[in-house]
Amino acid sequence: MPTMQQDTLRRVLFEAVSLLARYHLGSVIDSLLQKRLPMDSDTVELWRVLGRKFFVNQLLRVLMEKLKHSGNDQARTSSAKPEADDDEAALEPLKITRAIFEVVSTLQTSEAVQRLLPELLPVLLKQISATLGKEMLFPQVSSQRKLFLKGHTSDDNPCRLSLETLEAVLRTCLDGKWLWLLRKQGAWAALEDPRAHPDGVGLLTGVLLRAGTISLPVVLVLTQWLDAPSANLRLMAAAFFAELMKEPALQEWRCFQPILGALAEKTQDPSSTVRQMAARGLGNLVSGAPEKLRKHKGAILEALRRGLEDVASAEVVAESLLALAKVVDELKGKAVGSTFKDLAKATRTFFDAEQASLRSAAFTLYGVLAASATRRWRSFFTEELANTWASLVLHLRDPDPGASMACQGALRLCAPFLGLRRVRQGIAVNTRLSAAELQDDICSQLAQESPKHQQALYIATRRCFLRSCVDLQAAALDVAGLELRGGGRSRVQGLQGAGKAEQVLRVGCGRAGRERAP
Repeated sequence: MPTMQQDTLRRVLFEAVSLLARYHLGSVIDSLLQKRLPMDSDTVELWRVLGRKFFVNQLLRVLMEKLKHSGNDQARTSSAKPEADDDEAALEPLKITRAIFEVVSTLQTSEAVQRLLPELLPVLLKQISATLGKEMLFPQVSSQRKLFLKGHTSDDNPCRLSLETLEAVLRTCLDGKWLWLLRKQGAWAALEDPRAHPDGVGLLTGVLLRAGTISLPVVLVLTQWLDAPSANLRLMAAAFFAELMKEPALQEWRCFQPILGALAEKTQDPSSTVRQMAARGLGNLVSGAPEKLRKHKGAILEALRRGLEDVASAEVVAESLLALAKVVDELKGKAVGSTFKDLAKATRTFFDAEQASLRSAAFTLYGVLAASATRRWRSFFTEELANTWASLVLHLRDPDPGASMACQGALRLCAPFLGLRRVRQGIAVNTRLSAAELQDDICSQLAQESPKHQQALYIATRRCFLRSCVDLQAAALDVAGLELRGGGRSRVQGLQGAGKAEQVLRVGCGRAGRERAP
């Protein structure tokens, strides 16, 4: 082929190869897969010619089966092979993936792909998982070859090649609006980024669900991945089912109960990202199967409560807090039972966390707990709020906008439990005030109504300033300034609070000189 550039002669060669493939398809495929990467233009043209033949269904099936088993064959035989052979074995899945891409790209109908999609989709997802974060699968190749590979389209980026192949497959069998939605949401870029990969899997799953592409055979295959040795494979399965838990139709399939049990179990997985996705999935059960949530509420609440003790990952704790907010909001305080008290006490410990995501999630759950406090828990929550209201007021000026907004929502939901009549009424009436304006109003009301509560706010302000990160220290100084101004307006009773606030400001000025803090 490299020496024959005349179209008439090349067409003869193409017909000869097609005739061979008609009677000896396996041999032709094996021969083409022996070509090295990056794939040259002649090999690309041959794959595309074969993709236009009537036996394309059989061709795709053979390639799919080869890709399905390539990883297993490589693992079984790698120990007995020389290093050069190991490099070629590592390239085998990439060659097959590229061949599928070229064949699918030239299809004139979607029939072949539609028929194979329930099997082909998991195979390509597994290939994406296997190549995630890898730029080269063959570190032993020569420097000259590496330079050549780097200049070639996607052959130097295995994960991108796998994603492009999946996109080509979906392009043949999905309506254009779904492909547009995937691109608009940034699903492909997220899937390629190891840090955003779980979110990318969720975006892809959501679109495929709406397009009606997720079938029971696909779900059954991914169920097995939850216990796979590969952390990447477990992560893909956990992220997939976290999104799938939103789908009401899932509970009609016979695999729902095992999946629910597996997600609860995966909240203790060695991988923190798998634990995070498992917690997300349990929270999403609220929209997908609320009656199943009520049936298994004890196990679900316990699994998510354990997530609050995950000292190794702030992301797992934040996800567990948000999932608990959904679950408690659905169950309400009475159905939550004695866990209500444990959750309230555990949640307040994250109010002053350094991570903004933790603070925001904690305020969200605390507000839900306040709204869900039934008569049985009203007395307890009133006492609980006596220890936390000052922190809530302080974080109205949280440096993170999301945390500030969540805190404002929580404080408004907690207002009925406050003993201070004027402050409670002010929070309820001034619904249009910004968080900073609401904080200013509360400090002013405290100076006039209750110096004792102003003292409690001072203590919380000083504690936050001495223990927290620089951004929260700046917020504490702002509150100290409000206390000082508010204290000055309350005559004799406010002078003590004003003096305390001034102490915080003096400490802050001293630190600013030493550490350049705000």
